[in-house]
Amino acid sequence: MTVILLAQLLVNGLAIGAGYILIVVGLDIILRGTKILNFAHGQFYMLGAYILFVEYEVLHLNFALSLVLCGLALLLLGAISYLFVFSIVQRRFALGATFSYRLLLSAMASVGLMMILQQGTLLAFGTSGKGVSPVFTQMIVFSDYRLPLERLAIILIAALALFGLYLLMFKTKLGKAMRAVCFDSEAASLQGINTFLIFLVCFAVGSALAGLAGGVIAPVFSVTPTMGTEVIFLAFLVLLIGGLGSYKGTILGGILVGLALSFGFQFFGGLSQLLVFILAIVILAFRPGGILGEVFD
Repeated sequence: MTVILLAQLLVNGLAIGAGYILIVVGLDIILRGTKILNFAHGQFYMLGAYILFVEYEVLHLNFALSLVLCGLALLLLGAISYLFVFSIVQRRFALGATFSYRLLLSAMASVGLMMILQQGTLLAFGTSGKGVSPVFTQMIVFSDYRLPLERLAIILIAALALFGLYLLMFKTKLGKAMRAVCFDSEAASLQGINTFLIFLVCFAVGSALAGLAGGVIAPVFSVTPTMGTEVIFLAFLVLLIGGLGSYKGTILGGILVGLALSFGFQFFGGLSQLLVFILAIVILAFRPGGILGEVFD
């Protein structure tokens, strides 16, 4: 392997990992904040890609504006989904219900929402994939190294989104309330925090991150109605590899999976996803709670 090829694979792997990090951080916020296991999260990612396609290709809006509007659209869709689907499910969470029971009940509701969103997208856009024109066509040249700007842009946008999330979670009163609810919603409620509002915010923010990931990835990969289903299972693997309840673990897991897919595709072609499953099995065999996570009862 040449050094140039190694650099290209590293950048490609980090770009893939950056997309997964956005998806999985959003999934983790929803899971920790609301105790909802949302299988429809992949469809939010898919809808983000389609919304960017419409804004950028059909309406010819600026890419940066399209990306912002994409995130806001999924923020709104996440809030609506919580209000009309998952808040109803949460009312069935009896006091003292086990974590596994909450996950099962919410997962059943999310599968229904997943099917509705995917079939709605099929009716609206058809079965054929859509292509978004490349936004960043330039190459960054360092001596003999030529790196695609579009991959570097994905990494930068993801980093900026994560920094904004950090400011929200650790520098605002709303973020403090979100972290308190994630830790113990019943204790937070006793402290006067409006847990229903925080559940709504957690779900909306997590959905917006998934939509943003879809918008960022859209100019690089084909936009299809099944892309959400394809990505959600790898997203759960990233969550397990990094560790439930650890944002640092999520970032590390996303990077590892992105690199595994990048290098795996180079050397094993279509079997690259098998490498991810092997990686997950090895890590979970020694660290059942993930690299930086904890084991839940």
